[in-house]
Amino acid sequence: MERDITEAEFIDMLQNGQRSFHRIYVEAGAYHGFDFSDLTFEVCLFSVDFSGSKFENTRFINSNLKACDFSNCLFTNAILIGNALDGANFKGAIVNGVTFIENTYHSIVLTEHHLTEMIL
Repeated sequence: MERDITEAEFIDMLQNGQRSFHRIYVEAGAYHGFDFSDLTFEVCLFSVDFSGSKFENTRFINSNLKACDFSNCLFTNAILIGNALDGANFKGAIVNGVTFIENTYHSIVLTEHHLTEMIL
């Protein structure tokens, strides 16, 4: 699947138990306090407000997460590899056991130290 998904379509996919998402684009919506645990997002584009949501054991692989709001989210044992994070907000996020590799911010490859700074 490679297409734009509306907020209603995305929620419907989640409620119907879809666990893996490939090449979907969600550029509007607010998902405050949602549980996205154990999901996989690969080569996806999101530009939404995820604040206060849960991403335990969630995988974001080679996705565009520019301008997403991940403030106060829980990322326990999450995997973030090869994502574009330009303008993403991680203030107050909890990142216990997170795998954070080859993510970029305006062409700068980020380290876990950068992630720690983004949380403060």
